[in-house]
Amino acid sequence: MISSQLEIIEQARAFLCELSQFEYQQVIKPHFSSSAGAHMRHIVDHYQALRHGMVTGEVDYNVRNRESDVENDPQEALAAWQDIENWLRQIGSDEMDKTIVVKSEVSINSEQSVTCVSSLGRELMFVASHAIHHYSLLAIIRSLQGGKNEETFGVAPATATYRREVTAAAN
Repeated sequence: MISSQLEIIEQARAFLCELSQFEYQQVIKPHFSSSAGAHMRHIVDHYQALRHGMVTGEVDYNVRNRESDVENDPQEALAAWQDIENWLRQIGSDEMDKTIVVKSEVSINSEQSVTCVSSLGRELMFVASHAIHHYSLLAIIRSLQGGKNEETFGVAPATATYRREVTAAAN
């Protein structure tokens, strides 16, 4: 599982290395109400919440670092991803079943947070899926800026498998 997390980090690095500071902070209205940097910071926030939760026993996905250096500077985002990579590389396979409590808001109409029990492995699956979802939005932002993306950037693993199967069947 850690190797798949490292793939997600490599995708973030590749994306970040292609952007200028301006492009990272640009909000492309009316299509988007937030910048590439805001999306990247949001992804990093989830990984950081999970990491913090492994220490405290509660993962609180409501904690956000809006307007942080990670949101405003692609170099700071790269540094944050390096920190996340260092943490992930320290996780042993025996820790995947470690029980943790997860808290997250669930309503847009009022403040309602729900708490449930999960595991490190399940939450790593969640933050990976969440990252890929935002990568697909980042790919659109980059396209609107006139930039190019890796072919698999923002593509779900199951979709990539399907595409490989279709290609193999066609050959």
